Amino acid sequence: MSLIDVPHDLLRLVTDDVAREIAKPYTDQVIFPERVLIDRPESADRRFPGWPGAVLVIAVENQGVCAWGVPLDGADSPVVLVGGEIWQRTGWVRGTTEYSPNVAGFVAARRWDASCLSQQPLVQAQAIELEAATLDALRQRFTPIPTTRGWPGHTVHRFEHRDAKIMLWDAPGQCDWWISARDLGSLREVVAALWNQSDLPTSLWSTDREGGVLLAQLRGIDQRP
Repeated sequence: MSLIDVPHDLLRLVTDDVAREIAKPYTDQVIFPERVLIDRPESADRRFPGWPGAVLVIAVENQGVCAWGVPLDGADSPVVLVGGEIWQRTGWVRGTTEYSPNVAGFVAARRWDASCLSQQPLVQAQAIELEAATLDALRQRFTPIPTTRGWPGHTVHRFEHRDAKIMLWDAPGQCDWWISARDLGSLREVVAALWNQSDLPTSLWSTDREGGVLLAQLRGIDQRP
């Protein structure tokens, strides 16, 4: 396969440096542009099961569970697919779905996730399955950022409030929450606004001291030495 066959947006947006950058949030295995790997319908170990055409692989999940790629259907601005063991609303399936509507959206989502996961203070939760009322409350209070689908939940919801970020891995039976900000005041404002949503009062936790103190205060626990 020659480089001229690679979709224009992929060549333009996913350089060597960008590929390594966007692989870091989830420690993906970089494939493109280090090498050109084509997944075809006749492949015995198909990475994009059920997809009718060839797919150029961008990256592989760190344990090989799934892969991301773009269909080689002639589009200059193709969708980004995720294929393998992926989430749907009914549970894990072996299949392929649209992760992002275009390469720019894929890159932006990975950069946003990196920012959310790396800034502190940060609190997180493995909460009950996301309810429609909780999602509606988030949409009313915070600025929605484009979703992605298929991994690490059937839908990844993203929201912002000034410098604070809220990410939800929405999956059958549970929802993982990640809430971070650049300072404790911003985090306090967001977590307090979310406090009565889902089972967050009992499921939220933190590995950093500021986040832990904040949760203890909201729960009314004395944190004096």
